[in-house]
Parts: sequence; structure tokens; C-alpha cells
Amino acid sequence: MFIQRVKRAITTFIRDPRGVIQWRIYKIACPIIRKALQRMPPWHLLYVVNISPRYHYVYMDNPKTGCSTLKSALMELELKDADTGLDCLDWRNIHDRSVTPFLKFNELRSAAPLSRLAKENYKFITFVRNPYTRLLSCYRDKILKGRRQKQRILESLGYSQDDMDRPISFEDFVKVVASQPDIDMDPHWRVQTSHVLYDLLDYAFVGRFEQYQEDYTRLFEFLGIPVDKIPVVRHLNRTKDGDQECADNHYTKELQDLVYERYKADFMNFGYGYELPG
Repeated sequence: MFIQRVKRAITTFIRDPRGVIQWRIYKIACPIIRKALQRMPPWHLLYVVNISPRYHYVYMDNPKTGCSTLKSALMELELKDADTGLDCLDWRNIHDRSVTPFLKFNELRSAAPLSRLAKENYKFITFVRNPYTRLLSCYRDKILKGRRQKQRILESLGYSQDDMDRPISFEDFVKVVASQPDIDMDPHWRVQTSHVLYDLLDYAFVGRFEQYQEDYTRLFEFLGIPVDKIPVVRHLNRTKDGDQECADNHYTKELQDLVYERYKADFMNFGYGYELPG
């Protein structure tokens, strides 16, 4: 993993030396970014932070918590009355930071952008999820469906990345991801405390996937949106193959203990218990 990070760093510098210099400035001037980069690569951090210039909030994108649905609605709100023609229901637009209306923090004229946003009283918001079900959803969506994330798991298990037809058990998947440091994790299964910088930012609102409809409405009310103006919930990326299936059908006691220890920060910070959800 260390060698891969070094190679990526060299490639990044060759492609964008100015960008590398800018990140060095951030690391010196912005304590939040300096600590964040110990947990995730720069390009992940840029994607996570979504700044709303219109409503003065920062949405911290947390995969597998209904983020596609929420970002679609937040985009609709941000673009209200603007004649852009941007389809807020198209997942390609939702996840393409070059077309979304949210600012990236490197677009701010500041050497310490995240510290600046905090000082200017931007409201930091996010959604979280029980680590047991979040990890199971990752497995169903990324591994069983053979998406690109499966290649790295195959490699970690000693197989060729090209052997995409090779099945990977949930047990093997969990053991691989539990052995990864935060910075090497895919955003979909990175420890949420690290991914959304929960311990580095003063959060104004943290919703829960388990009560999504209720907290979705509460969030928009918190942002000052009248009830009749709140965008309709559109579940755009729901796992269709049994996502609601009980977690205890997939977790052995060993795996339960492993996940609890690796994701303990999430269990503690977000109030989830050791017991598997029914």
C-alpha cells in the first residue's frame, strides 16, 4: 500500500505540479486539512467537501448513507430558479464535481479553506449509518456486482485484478477492509468518523440512514426551507437485492467482533451498539 501511495504521489506531481504545491500550502496553513490528509488522499477530500454558497452550509459526502438521494435534492435546492438545464436526477451529474453547483474548497481564495469555513460559521452537515449494515451494503453493491472496488480486494487476496468472475465471500471482504488503514480504504467503507472529519469539525446536523425520511425532512427544515418547498425524496441508488435483510444472516461472532473493533470510532461517536441490527 505504501508503494502504491508513493507512485500515486509521483504521478500526481508530474501531472499537476501546481496542485501539489497548493496542497503543501494547505498542509502548512490549514490544521484541518493537514489532519484530514492523514486519513484520505487529496482527491478524496476534495470530493467529500461540498460547499453551498447559497445556503451557507457544507455537506460532507458519506457514501452508502443515501448520499445520491440527498445530493440530488440539495442540487435542486441550490439551482432553484436558475436556468441551467442540469438534470439533478442523473447520477452522473450528481457525482460529477465539475458540473454540480457546489464549490470545492480549492476554489476558495484561502490558504486554510476548511478552517476559514468553520470560522465563517458555515453549517457542517452529513448522514451516517450503522457500520454493520453499511459494510454489508458495500459488499452487495461493490463486490457482488463486480464494480471496480472488487479489483483491489482481489489483489489483496492474492488474485489477479482481471479475475473479476472469481467470487469473494463476505468474510474475506470484511477481513481485507478491516486490515486497511483509513488512508488506503475506499470511501464507501472508510471509517465514517475519519471520512467526514467528525472529530475535526463542529457539526450542526448529523442525520441517520436508519431514519432517513424523518431526518431528510429535519435537515431541510434546519436549513430554513419551508415544508412545502422541500424536494421530494427520490431513492436513486437503493440496493435492490435484499439490502434490508438482517445483518445477523451474514455476520459470524468473529466478523462482528472484527468490525466492531475496526469501526469502534463510529460505534462510539454515532451511538450505535455492539449488537447486530435486526
